[in-house]
Amino acid sequence: MRIPSVAIKISKLKQMKTGLIITVMLSLLLSSVACDKDDSTPDIIKQNRVLNITNKLISSEFVGNGAQWGGYDLVPTWLGTETLSEADWNKLFQRIDFMRPPFLRIMTSSGWAYMNDGQYNESAKTTSLFKMLDYAQSRNIEITYGEWGHSYTGNRIDVGTEWIANSVRFLNHLINEKGYTCIKTVNIINEPNGNWSTANGDYNVYKKVQELYLAEMAKYALANVKLMGPDIAIFNAANQVEWLTKTTADLGDNMGLYDVHVYPKQQLVRNGEFGEMLQVYRKVTPADKRIVLGEIGFKYTEVDAELQKENKEAIANDPYAGDDSNMMVYKAFYGIDMADALIQAMREGYSGALIWDMDDAMYNSPDDGNYQTEKLKRWGFWNILGEELCGDASDEEIRPFFYPVSLLCRYFPAGSDIYNIELPDKKGVRAVWAEKDGKYTIALVNSHVTDYELVLKSESISNLTANKYSYKSNTDGSFIGAQDENGFATPSEKNIDLDFENGVDITLEGQSFILYTNMN
Repeated sequence: MRIPSVAIKISKLKQMKTGLIITVMLSLLLSSVACDKDDSTPDIIKQNRVLNITNKLISSEFVGNGAQWGGYDLVPTWLGTETLSEADWNKLFQRIDFMRPPFLRIMTSSGWAYMNDGQYNESAKTTSLFKMLDYAQSRNIEITYGEWGHSYTGNRIDVGTEWIANSVRFLNHLINEKGYTCIKTVNIINEPNGNWSTANGDYNVYKKVQELYLAEMAKYALANVKLMGPDIAIFNAANQVEWLTKTTADLGDNMGLYDVHVYPKQQLVRNGEFGEMLQVYRKVTPADKRIVLGEIGFKYTEVDAELQKENKEAIANDPYAGDDSNMMVYKAFYGIDMADALIQAMREGYSGALIWDMDDAMYNSPDDGNYQTEKLKRWGFWNILGEELCGDASDEEIRPFFYPVSLLCRYFPAGSDIYNIELPDKKGVRAVWAEKDGKYTIALVNSHVTDYELVLKSESISNLTANKYSYKSNTDGSFIGAQDENGFATPSEKNIDLDFENGVDITLEGQSFILYTNMN
């Protein structure tokens, strides 16, 4: 049927009108996108791109970021040698020298140190321990030293006054006879709030051990050594604060450092709730005391179901991985998550954090009760016994997360003042800055997948000439980041001029970390 001419004209007019509407809408959309880059950008949009470096002090006398280091107790069993080879020790020292951690935690037990066949012996099994303490003393690294716990007699917790007497005697040997004055605090009983601990979750047992330990320390010239605790494992929850309040009430000035252990879900960190949880514990810590993360690593539960599945499969496919392993240490995203967690901790007033852990070869994972097993706790920056124990020299290579973590250790030195950076409302973006002796470090992370165009401004520093380090996690597990022949981070740009007064335009890519510093 033929359409009347009037109807055709009306139809054309409708088409023209529709086309005009589409054209106007496209124009508005394009101008909206473009306005992010020109002077017509509304102030509210501009403000939501600004990272403002403030002079608001968060904490002073920073202790430092570092790692759990210790063990190698099974090297004689595994290799038939007293300790690691000199080549392996030298490789370790070279890597830790780059990392330059201000703070380390070294734990032992009576059977791995000073007790041999039931007899006290100060040099029975201490070769590796002395190697580590010699290194820390020579580098002026603060050590929190301690013992994992005491012992059970049947089903009864045996606090053991004889154990405490020998333990303090050995502590005196380390500090006053061997000269390891790098030991500033002692950490007695690991994670006492857990039913896996020798305190079996009983605060009164923990308290009794601390009091007996202090009384024994009073017999020696150990007044400069304080306690670190309560060392509780809080994982993802803010429901253990009474351990800190009771410790304050009962032990008071004997506390040199407060600490908690955290093994958060990835989602808790990425959505920023991790910092909120940490703040709860910071608030109940006495204002004149410092608190640190005594251990930090990630554990994947049903909330992070895909990662949990991937981790279990990777453990099952690795003959040297024990059940207590995080196989994501081989993936670059773990470096982003760890940087995010450390920056959130600093932003919440924590004076340091100790990564769990330095090296796979330190501890085994006797999940079947076999304490001689060669299955490792895979959590480390590397496995220094990759070739000797596992027949895989490549396993000794540095893993991706060392890149950002080493920079957060090296360029946030002990004694730093930590300051706030006001953040835009951008998912996954965190930042913090530090000052020490007139030198500065600025660290930024974006744990979200979206790229952001941001502006870095300051009310404290007008300009800065600094080196820039960049780390970008790729979806295949690799990363983009400049490295030297040893696998250590090198600047992506050197001696760049940062004009904070006028604003520094930066692109903070999804899953990336940036650090600016003029520190050596």
